[in-house]
Amino acid sequence: MTKRTRRAWGLILIAAPLPLAGCSSSSNAPGASPDAACGSDAQADACVVEDTAVDGDTSVPADAAEAGDADAPLDAAACTETIAFSGGDVTSNRTLTKACSPYTITRSINVNGNATLSIEPGVTLRFAPDTILSIGYSSAAKLSAIGTAASPITFTSSNSTPGAGDWAGVQLWGNTMSATSLAYVKLDYCGSNGDACLVGIGVKSGRVTVDHTTFAHVGAGSNGILEKDADSNFTIGNCTFNDIPSSPTLQFAISVYAPSFAGIDSTNTFNGNAMVELMGGSIATNTSWKNLGTEVAVSGSLSIGGAATPTLTIAAGSVFKFATDLGISIGYANAGSLTLAGTATSRITLTSLAGTPGPGDWNGITIWSSSSAKITYSTISYGGSTSASSSNGAVSLVSNNDSLDIRNSTLSYSAEYGIGIPCNSTATVVNMGNTFTSNALGDVGPGPTGASCM
Repeated sequence: MTKRTRRAWGLILIAAPLPLAGCSSSSNAPGASPDAACGSDAQADACVVEDTAVDGDTSVPADAAEAGDADAPLDAAACTETIAFSGGDVTSNRTLTKACSPYTITRSINVNGNATLSIEPGVTLRFAPDTILSIGYSSAAKLSAIGTAASPITFTSSNSTPGAGDWAGVQLWGNTMSATSLAYVKLDYCGSNGDACLVGIGVKSGRVTVDHTTFAHVGAGSNGILEKDADSNFTIGNCTFNDIPSSPTLQFAISVYAPSFAGIDSTNTFNGNAMVELMGGSIATNTSWKNLGTEVAVSGSLSIGGAATPTLTIAAGSVFKFATDLGISIGYANAGSLTLAGTATSRITLTSLAGTPGPGDWNGITIWSSSSAKITYSTISYGGSTSASSSNGAVSLVSNNDSLDIRNSTLSYSAEYGIGIPCNSTATVVNMGNTFTSNALGDVGPGPTGASCM
């Protein structure tokens, strides 16, 4: 098509009035008429002008880019929102487009009503101070924020000079639907509320995936990700955690309860002093924990046991640091089993969280009735708290029908024994190739036939 033909098309378009097309109800109500939707102020941002009067020298019909017409320009995507989206309630499916980006969010976004909020690759949302992106607070809702490596999605501060914790972050509530996803997203300058940049509150298990997401400039007193419930079990992989605050309080890249810990993959990157917090909890099914590549701070008691005699397996290289008087209890109410699967080149470490550790800082591992532990190539230090009346070592057996197989491991700086065995115990103990260092009461004892048992 020649330039003269294109100019003729332009003159025709200028001369003729053009209809408004593509208007639809933002509520997606069945049978809603386009005219009615365009007449509503509240729904005006759903109305689309698909044909517009343009200059005859620059705009061409769709077939202008035909083969051989190299000078025909290609139209770029244009924003079709007549009112810029700035937050508020979203109760029908809505897509935030790259064409309309960046969005300045002046009111918290609340997605409910069985709606999905979809965010295209390359979109930037700039949040005003303390605003929130909330999903599924009062009814079902889903977030689909899926960027790409070349075109990530950015959630950031709207302040001209942004600072850590300017805006709150993303909150996922109990009505969050399956397939809620964040991928190739950057959550920046979030965490103003003392929780986290991404918070799960009552979310059901397995509904949330967080992949290739970067957390940075997190506000004081907030974590990167916080799962407030025992079984939310987000899938978290390929994520990067930067600028996790340590003042005025130590915060964490990820904070979860025991049943959700398995959802954290070994592919995440923890920069600076970023740690993971394990807030305690119970393991009632067979579970494997990966080596996360960073230290894990244990801030609540851990227990293993259930009707099916579950086993918790901890991968080689893992490092767990326990707060004062906490430990691992195996089979207290129902039988269970622990496997510490260290190797000669990748040992497991269980130790004190204290800045300056001392003997007996934490309880250690306690094996109760009909339960067992298998420990290889592990270092267990500063356990054996004297306040734990049911145990007497860094690793303790309580009942006659317990079982411990510990090999090629180091037990050191216990406030009691390295391995605690009750007097006259008939528990099964395999103690091979282990090293004992500076345990207050000795290496193994007092039973089964120690001097104090006479």
